[in-house]
Amino acid sequence: MAVRIVSIDSSLGSQLLVADAEPDARGVTLNVLSSAEQTDSRRHAESLGAMLAEVLGAPAVADRPLDAAVAATGPAPFTGLRAGLATARALGRALGVAVHGVPSPDAVARVALDEIDGAVAGGSAVLVVTDARRHEVYAARYRARGADDVERLDELAILAPETAAGIDDVDAVAGSGAVLYPRIAGGRPTLAPVSGDARAQVRIALSRLARAGSATDLPVEPLYLRHADVQMPTARKRVR
Repeated sequence: MAVRIVSIDSSLGSQLLVADAEPDARGVTLNVLSSAEQTDSRRHAESLGAMLAEVLGAPAVADRPLDAAVAATGPAPFTGLRAGLATARALGRALGVAVHGVPSPDAVARVALDEIDGAVAGGSAVLVVTDARRHEVYAARYRARGADDVERLDELAILAPETAAGIDDVDAVAGSGAVLYPRIAGGRPTLAPVSGDARAQVRIALSRLARAGSATDLPVEPLYLRHADVQMPTARKRVR
């Protein structure tokens, strides 16, 4: 029987969808029942509630309850990432369903590898670079792990575009960072110019749950690779 999942990605803009997902020996088949998207990276708090009501209220979704939720865990800008994860957790508590997390660059890598012939066999590698602000990118190399999952070949790192451009042994470059800083590609194909993907993270989550066991929860803690731009002071300054 298919699993009904709501997927929330707030890595840059906001993507929400409800899908019936059916894993089998060949991979995960997704039937998207409803979806909503907005590209403004500054309106997550205002838009996510209305978007969630829209996708859950679609006629195609009304025939049965949700089984799980999947949310992007970043790394990504703090405000949007927190809003997406808070929405997923609140929904999980309200409906009594499991909430699973998928790192945003993993989803970008899966979308890119889908575009490369033979990537399922594990022979191709992509460099994912997404916008980290401050003229930097989040970066890591990936290759396919089966038809729906990915394997990260490096630790996620924050790099200057010039440093990311020097990473080799990849067949293509993917992610929003490749659009912001075209020099990273250095003539290599540029794929999946996004910071996350709601469809891909469902496929990844179900693939990982199938390997680990259905009783497992995938971590939903946000991946923060550095401190927020605005922080509270650790101690009060003495006034004389």
